[in-house]
Amino acid sequence: MFKILKEKYFMEYYTNGFIETNISLSDNLVNEIREYYLSKKIGHNDFPKFFAYNEHLGYMMQKKFLNFFLKVFPKFGKILVKNFYNKSYNKAVYCEQIFIKKILKELLEKGFFRFFKTHYMLVSYDMYLHSNHLSSAAGIHSDLPNFHHFYETENDLSIYIPLIDLNYINGGRLKVLPEKILKIPGNILLKLLYKYFSKNLLYLDKNNYINPNLISYSQINAFIKSKMHQELMSIYKNMISLVKTQYINDFIETIETKGKVLLFNNKNFHFAEYWKNTQQAREIYVIRMLPIYDVKIKLKNKLHGKPFNNFLLNFLENKIQFYEESVDFSQISSNNKIPL
Repeated sequence: MFKILKEKYFMEYYTNGFIETNISLSDNLVNEIREYYLSKKIGHNDFPKFFAYNEHLGYMMQKKFLNFFLKVFPKFGKILVKNFYNKSYNKAVYCEQIFIKKILKELLEKGFFRFFKTHYMLVSYDMYLHSNHLSSAAGIHSDLPNFHHFYETENDLSIYIPLIDLNYINGGRLKVLPEKILKIPGNILLKLLYKYFSKNLLYLDKNNYINPNLISYSQINAFIKSKMHQELMSIYKNMISLVKTQYINDFIETIETKGKVLLFNNKNFHFAEYWKNTQQAREIYVIRMLPIYDVKIKLKNKLHGKPFNNFLLNFLENKIQFYEESVDFSQISSNNKIPL
């Protein structure tokens, strides 16, 4: 992260687990976002689409019996995850992408680029989360990289925008364990993916980048079962148990007003406080950004049928670039990438 953020802001992130940007979106834009997502049906939940081949497998590993049961009866896992997220969120909407350009433009005008040392950041996708006082709060977790996105890093940054106040009265505050205390080494997965799949020429494009669109689910499943990946999952299992028993008092809470932008890394351990407001729902809008490393992995351009990975923040030229297809990493000089 030190190579991504300017030193002043890196220290704030490293110490607190997040950066208070002191930037707020305009009321008009926040209200427009809210109105659009409130029109979505209650019960719209995209999370179950991500169950197979992703980080939820890590959550299940925390309990030995459940881990064994899911391996024997994998279809039960899908039902379990669906029920879990239906209890946690009334709506979870992924990858609509219609507000990203407007938000980035407003952030650029309000000095958002000042936080970054790196030359580029990929803007990958967005999500909207809606829950009420009857929803079970999301427990302590770290969002491990998953195979639906394929390219993810341990230093992803989220533009986290509450669409309603998160405070002592409403509850719903985000609480983060700072990196200075403990963090999972997530970039190792990028290295493992490259090491495993780059050996097979069938998975490479004309620029010798791994093309995840050429890799079938059965081949990904073989990687998941490999010793190297299982060892990584074991590390995650042990660390989350450690966090829950030894570091619960070290989480730092945020107090965010409607429309105020927070920068945080969802790969750090975090959880959301119980929502107390019985009259209004907790609404969060998130844009996920990814740093660009010098690993030869091509970006996917569809996430469950929806375009993503098609915005680039160009800090060298102080501009936002949009691509019809996904951003082509092979066209970015290695000098402008971060060493993995």
